[in-house]
Amino acid sequence: MLGVASRILRRQETSTSDIPKEVANNLQKKTTDDRQLYFDLLMQVQYMASMAMARVSRDLLFEKAAAMNLVSTPYFKDVQTLASKLGLDYAQACTMVAERTDKWDISQFLLRTAGSLSSGEDEGAFLSREAEVLAEQYSEKYGRDVESLKKWTDAYTALVVSVGLIIVVSTISMMIYEVSTMFLVLVSFTAVSAISLGAWIIYLSAPKEAFTRTVGLSSPAQKQAMRLFKLLVPAATVAAALVGIIYGLGPALIIISLALLPAGFIMSGDARTMARRDMDMAVLVRILGGVTSAIGTTLNEGLGRIDRRSMKALEPDIRKLELRLKAGIKSDLCWQRFVEDCGSELIDRTTQIFVHGITAGGDADDIGGGASFFAQQIVLLREKRSLVASGFGYLVPLLHASIVGLMVFIVHVMGLFTSQLNTVVTETADGADGASSSVPSLGLSSFSTLDLEFLGLLTTSVVLIMTFANGFVMSVVSGGHWLKMTYSFAIVTFISGLMIAVIPGMADSIFATIAERP
Repeated sequence: MLGVASRILRRQETSTSDIPKEVANNLQKKTTDDRQLYFDLLMQVQYMASMAMARVSRDLLFEKAAAMNLVSTPYFKDVQTLASKLGLDYAQACTMVAERTDKWDISQFLLRTAGSLSSGEDEGAFLSREAEVLAEQYSEKYGRDVESLKKWTDAYTALVVSVGLIIVVSTISMMIYEVSTMFLVLVSFTAVSAISLGAWIIYLSAPKEAFTRTVGLSSPAQKQAMRLFKLLVPAATVAAALVGIIYGLGPALIIISLALLPAGFIMSGDARTMARRDMDMAVLVRILGGVTSAIGTTLNEGLGRIDRRSMKALEPDIRKLELRLKAGIKSDLCWQRFVEDCGSELIDRTTQIFVHGITAGGDADDIGGGASFFAQQIVLLREKRSLVASGFGYLVPLLHASIVGLMVFIVHVMGLFTSQLNTVVTETADGADGASSSVPSLGLSSFSTLDLEFLGLLTTSVVLIMTFANGFVMSVVSGGHWLKMTYSFAIVTFISGLMIAVIPGMADSIFATIAERP
């Protein structure tokens, strides 16, 4: 045994020098974007387990794994390259790749795979067991991320309130003391920096996963949302610029929000529908696999035997799939169109695990159970995240409206009060002999130094930054395609525009009523 081990080690040492340059570079590279590594690794192992249960050869098993479009794929591509180009067995190739990666989970999995392959253990049993272990690890990690996200969302709401109050108090202090402009600039900069930092921390804390298909939007609703975005946003940008010049920033922001709303509304509705489809997909593959295995038929015939009443969200898509299969269209094209119509990355991955494994000759019941387990785990984890995102999504717009409205109101009232005070001082100076026309005689000298134009510009800048930060945070917490962000941005942008457009008029009415009192 020691002699065999030493020969293997010597072969590995000598083989490294014989690796082609492009292969060596591929082995030594480091994956910089591993944000979806755990999710993709779980998918990859479950897919390999499905193929292994079909008793495919090791060459085909790793060839299929190396052809997938996942973050974890390059490591399996390295294994396939070493085995095919250098003639190494797969156990040695897995060990070599594991020793040259800085990703601990990848390294440990490849080392366990190397040990299993060298011992002669059944690949299907080993990979199925590994898929269960990785699913548990991913579940624990996802749960920790959700708990961290929940705490940071609570902290962010407190931060928004604190920042708003600090800015408001700093602004009001200008009515009492002669506060320098630089002080107010520093306070505002510190406040918006704190909000931006909080938004960035939430972005880092949120679980990273793909909801819509990574290859691009494909469902009818998603395509419609993209068309509306490309059509409305450029036109609204031009219109908002013209309206902003004539009527001010408030109406311009409202126009932008109305342009963002249709695409965001459609994507948000599609996200809710997609969540229900994902849940039904776990039921579909489990039932379809069991029925197909029980009656000993093909997937095409088994699809017509299942009761679709328990899968209401997927029922229209399943009916279309069945009609296409009965029409004699190639099975892989029918399933591909089914995935495209659903537009879900989870359905895409679950379909690959299920259909490819059965097509390769695996037992439909076993493969359907594995694919259903994978989909069900992801759906349950996403429900935990949705619980945090729903409450946060209702709270942030309310906070944003109150803080922005208060800031705009106070700055406008300061301008009105300063203008009215200057009018009173001028009239007093003109109507009284020997009366001083200076403001200091009334003890309100701080108003004479107010730069209301600069204060308004500073407030507008803070409002715009808060609008972007709050819209960004809302979308990050809920997750999804970037086009779904337009819904969150539409909400907070509309609130900001409405406050800027309406609050000054309300303040004018209130101040006029007070000024008319004897």
